Amino acid sequence: MDDLTALALNGFQEANLEPDDGLAAVCQVVLNRARLKFQSDGSVAGTIFWPLAFSWTQFEMVHGKYTKIAHTPQEVQARAVDLLARAKMYAHPWARAMSIAAEVQAGTYPGADFAKITPDTVSYLNPAIVPNLPAWADPAKLVAVIGHHSFFHA
Repeated sequence: MDDLTALALNGFQEANLEPDDGLAAVCQVVLNRARLKFQSDGSVAGTIFWPLAFSWTQFEMVHGKYTKIAHTPQEVQARAVDLLARAKMYAHPWARAMSIAAEVQAGTYPGADFAKITPDTVSYLNPAIVPNLPAWADPAKLVAVIGHHSFFHA
């Protein structure tokens, strides 16, 4: 899977129902992490598939609770291939994810809320589905709220 496809798939899985700026911000977080080698080997794929970095790679929501379903790197890759095939079945949302990811990767995405994302924004969460906020979700580190996601700097 090339970098653009991996970036778009991550955006699709993490923020498909969010506004364009939210999906773009998720993509930028990946690029920021890769550049900073924050939970990353410095590559886009290495950032996305870093253990426990993005919930969709290993977990699935079952009865309102995250359940780990991919335990090995091989299972994670098989899951990604399967989810990519599923994403492509939704032609318009997939094209949107690819387009936004391409613009973010090229540094040309123009969104006003997206512009709030700083070069050190490396984390985000949806507080509605994270019952106990992790320590890194310190309100003093909040960069922006876009859609349902809150974005934080390191």
